Amino acid sequence: MTRTNDGRRPRRGYPPPQLDDHPLLRVLIAEATRRGDTLAAMAGALGVTYERVAQWRRKEANVSKASRRVLEAAAAYLNIPTVFVFCMVGIIGVQDLLPSGRRTLDTHVKLELNRLRMDPYFAGFVPKALLDADPAVQNLVVLLYREVAPSDGENPSNYRWMRALQLAALGNVEAQADLAKFSLKETE
Repeated sequence: MTRTNDGRRPRRGYPPPQLDDHPLLRVLIAEATRRGDTLAAMAGALGVTYERVAQWRRKEANVSKASRRVLEAAAAYLNIPTVFVFCMVGIIGVQDLLPSGRRTLDTHVKLELNRLRMDPYFAGFVPKALLDADPAVQNLVVLLYREVAPSDGENPSNYRWMRALQLAALGNVEAQADLAKFSLKETE
């Protein structure tokens, strides 16, 4: 029988998060499901009623308009910094993370996409369609790329798995062992 991380049986009867749910609501419901909490228990942790959560799901109320206290409680429930909740509800956007006055978000994204296209580890994976993709998709790709790409002049240690894959394909036994370690980490 399936159990949640804390050993309890998962509860049944409430619908899973939907793709059209608000991002914060989707993440909260997924966390409640993971914990085995009811939506009423989740609502209690947020300091709102179950009816309020139901209104958010039916789009009769907007979770983005929740009070700071509720957003902070959501961050605590998710065990993430409140700033990430602010990003999910649109209080903070990617443009707010750029140094003010230096360049626009559009210019920043274009520069980073160009950097990605010139990166020898990623250039072969960048589709031409990315240049014409929706700006939100481009922003996400840039954000993810910045997470793995080294800053200028740094050692590309984040590319270890790619280098190990290349060497393993060439028959390098040490690289094959490294790849085995990477796959073991994923299953843990």
